[in-house]
Amino acid sequence: MVRNRYNTPVIIKYPFWRMTAQNKAATYACINYGEAVCPTEIEKQSICIDADIEAVLNELRR
Repeated sequence: MVRNRYNTPVIIKYPFWRMTAQNKAATYACINYGEAVCPTEIEKQSICIDADIEAVLNELRR
Protein backbone atom coordinates (compact mmCIF):
# COMPACT_ATOMS: atom_id res chain seq x y z
CA MET A 1 0.00 0.00 0.00
CA VAL A 2 1.06 3.57 -0.62
CA ARG A 3 1.82 5.41 2.63
CA ASN A 4 0.88 9.06 2.93
CA ARG A 5 1.83 11.69 5.47
CA TYR A 6 -1.64 13.24 5.58
CA ASN A 7 -4.67 12.25 7.66
CA THR A 8 -7.24 12.00 4.86
CA PRO A 9 -6.03 8.64 3.50
CA VAL A 10 -7.19 6.94 6.68
CA ILE A 11 -10.64 8.50 6.38
CA ILE A 12 -11.13 8.50 2.62
CA LYS A 13 -8.46 6.83 0.49
CA TYR A 14 -7.75 3.61 2.38
CA PRO A 15 -11.40 2.48 2.54
CA PHE A 16 -11.86 3.20 -1.18
CA TRP A 17 -8.62 1.37 -2.03
CA ARG A 18 -9.83 -1.62 -0.01
CA MET A 19 -13.30 -1.59 -1.63
CA THR A 20 -11.73 -1.37 -5.09
CA ALA A 21 -9.43 -4.30 -4.35
CA GLN A 22 -12.40 -6.38 -3.19
CA ASN A 23 -14.55 -5.58 -6.23
CA LYS A 24 -12.89 -6.39 -9.55
CA ALA A 25 -15.63 -4.44 -11.39
CA ALA A 26 -14.79 -1.23 -9.47
CA THR A 27 -12.61 1.63 -10.67
CA TYR A 28 -10.75 3.94 -8.29
CA ALA A 29 -10.37 7.51 -9.57
CA CYS A 30 -8.02 10.08 -8.05
CA ILE A 31 -7.47 13.68 -9.14
CA ASN A 32 -4.82 15.27 -6.97
CA TYR A 33 -2.21 17.84 -7.93
CA GLY A 34 1.18 16.53 -6.94
CA GLU A 35 0.00 13.29 -5.40
CA ALA A 36 -2.29 11.22 -7.60
CA VAL A 37 -1.37 7.73 -6.44
CA CYS A 38 -2.83 4.33 -5.75
CA PRO A 39 -1.50 1.04 -4.44
CA THR A 40 0.06 -1.31 -6.97
CA GLU A 41 -2.60 -3.88 -6.03
CA ILE A 42 -5.31 -1.80 -7.73
CA GLU A 43 -3.20 -0.07 -10.38
CA LYS A 44 -5.03 -1.75 -13.28
CA GLN A 45 -8.38 -0.66 -11.79
CA SER A 46 -7.35 2.95 -11.22
CA ILE A 47 -7.38 6.28 -12.98
CA CYS A 48 -4.90 8.71 -11.37
CA ILE A 49 -4.74 12.24 -12.72
CA ASP A 50 -1.96 14.49 -11.41
CA ALA A 51 -3.57 17.88 -12.01
CA ASP A 52 -5.59 20.64 -10.44
CA ILE A 53 -9.19 19.43 -10.13
CA GLU A 54 -10.56 22.77 -11.37
CA ALA A 55 -8.57 22.44 -14.59
CA VAL A 56 -9.69 18.83 -15.04
CA LEU A 57 -13.36 19.70 -14.49
CA ASN A 58 -13.15 22.67 -16.85
CA GLU A 59 -11.63 20.40 -19.49
CA LEU A 60 -14.41 17.85 -19.00
CA ARG A 61 -17.06 20.58 -19.42
CA ARG A 62 -15.78 21.46 -22.90
